[in-house]
Amino acid sequence: MPMKDISPILKSLGFLESEIKTYLTALALGPSTVIDLTKRAQLSRQAIYVAIESLTERGIMSSTLVGKKRFYSAERPEKLLAYAKRRENEMNEHIKDLETALPELAMRVGGERPSVKVLEGKEGLRAYLVDLGKENPKMIHELTDREALLRVLNSEEDLGPVRKHLIKTNSFLKAMYTEPIISARPNSEVYALPKEFIGFGADITVYGNTIVLVSFGEKMQTVIIEDGKMAAAMRILFEISLKEAKRNFTRK
Repeated sequence: MPMKDISPILKSLGFLESEIKTYLTALALGPSTVIDLTKRAQLSRQAIYVAIESLTERGIMSSTLVGKKRFYSAERPEKLLAYAKRRENEMNEHIKDLETALPELAMRVGGERPSVKVLEGKEGLRAYLVDLGKENPKMIHELTDREALLRVLNSEEDLGPVRKHLIKTNSFLKAMYTEPIISARPNSEVYALPKEFIGFGADITVYGNTIVLVSFGEKMQTVIIEDGKMAAAMRILFEISLKEAKRNFTRK
């Protein structure tokens, strides 16, 4: 019965062709010099040396010095099996790591897919505000539960610098806020929402190609979506809502 060719198995374990030839040749010859392995495997001496070094690191080849000659030996097949099992365990760990990293990798996909980032906690919200402060949007639409916002962030320390920057860059703000509204800034159209809308505990902001969704709950999250078409559709909803606000809500 012909012996099964295990070369494909070794390739699947990450062995190069030269390493496979070197290992199988050494297994068949027993302790051999590099010259012996070179002749039998039909590889260059350099290729044999490189293969031996790699196989020795894997624990499936070893060497002994006899007099002035060094002999190289393939370890018994059980060592090869042990190496394969170690590789399997390592691969399983890598698969688990990849599964954990998938959400982050998905956010890095380019092309026409929307970019989505999820930031957690107060620091995540502050990070978004810092980024907004670096932008120069011509128009900002916003719907905010101000009471919930001010429970999380300080009006002057956290919101003041962003507000000053947007005033300086002439960004126009169209907004609907729950009370308390401190004062509407210049270049703005701000309406106070009726009391029945108080307590929704969130913020929606749209500027440029960006939509920002913030939840002020116990597990506060800030979701940033960058997609021009989605942002355009959200602006339409805001403009429709603002027309209603002009007729029925108090302007600040």
